[in-house]
Amino acid sequence: MTAAQIIAVLSCASALLVRPCEADHVLPEPTSLDYKWISLFTLNLTWSWNRPKDLPPNCLVEYFIHPIDYKKSNAKTTQTHYSEDYLTEEVPSDWWNVSVQATTSCSGWNGSRPVKKTITRPKKRVELVKDFKCYIDSKSLLNCSWIPGDLSTKVNVSYRYHGEKEEGFKGVQKCAEDKNGRNVCFLKDNTFPPVFVVAESQTGMSSFEAKLVIGVTKLSIKEEEGYLSLAWSPPAVGQACTWTYCVWYKECNVDIPPKCYDIKRNNTKDIPYKKCCEYKIQYNLTTTKHCLKVVSENSNVITYGNTKLCIQTANMVAIVIPIIFCLCVFLSIYCFNRNREIFCQKIPNHAEIKSLMSDITKKPQNGIVMLEPVENTESVTASPKKCLHEV
Repeated sequence: MTAAQIIAVLSCASALLVRPCEADHVLPEPTSLDYKWISLFTLNLTWSWNRPKDLPPNCLVEYFIHPIDYKKSNAKTTQTHYSEDYLTEEVPSDWWNVSVQATTSCSGWNGSRPVKKTITRPKKRVELVKDFKCYIDSKSLLNCSWIPGDLSTKVNVSYRYHGEKEEGFKGVQKCAEDKNGRNVCFLKDNTFPPVFVVAESQTGMSSFEAKLVIGVTKLSIKEEEGYLSLAWSPPAVGQACTWTYCVWYKECNVDIPPKCYDIKRNNTKDIPYKKCCEYKIQYNLTTTKHCLKVVSENSNVITYGNTKLCIQTANMVAIVIPIIFCLCVFLSIYCFNRNREIFCQKIPNHAEIKSLMSDITKKPQNGIVMLEPVENTESVTASPKKCLHEV
């Protein structure tokens, strides 16, 4: 082996030895991982971390928070604490695991080993309210109402707007008492952020995002050639949003599958139209995914078109022509019977024909017997040598 080959082998070996040493730098794991519920919505995680002395000062360390047991979004922070909402409708369990890991993008340093912590809810999950929804009225009020799940259980309902989790209990407000068989809660906020709701009893709780509802907008129908043009007035809220209108209807009492249209402002949509059909139309609307989710309830049935039986041309031909044909046959038979003596004269019988032939062929001794009309019963005799002579 030449000197050049020996140098090349030693260089490769040294490179292989140096790289693992550089890659062996691992960030230390977080310590003292703990949690606290700052409200029935919000979990606050805290931990400690010791920065290595040989980690360059310009290396940014981030902490990766990962819910292990459920498909909730991961998060990153540069602080040694983090707050997140854990609603019972998102994480349907009374306990779950969360891990925290220190990471960096600096070369030569790997992330730490994840540290796991088991989280337990402050109270067990119980369905305490039903049909919770918040109506948005024209005065920018949220009129929320619900039905208690169990009338024998006292339930306290509170709410908090999204984005106020750092305030903890300060942002949570209690709702009103019963009213007309439903519990009510009036919220005033012109921006309509998501509203988180928690229902709490002595032994259980449930938390969820409130369903925002608007009244259905007015539908106007205009008849075009072969189509019905549908147009809706824009909602009072979310005017910058695109709304999805889902329409279903009956055409001549036949259900037509629902069709959904994305409509912004005053757009119209057309559906096929048959003049001989009655239409029963219903619809609802909801915002698209680019806006806060707001839905409407189903509209009342809107009736359009002829309410009487309307026979199509083809059906008309199929019904009228046989009737006319039968009528013609009946009239023909009637006329024939009225005038049968003209169309069918009396045919003499055999005896009459024989008598007639006998009279014609009968000859007297002195001449030929000629038959005269019935009115004149006298006979006429012809002589061979004379002209006709009256007898």
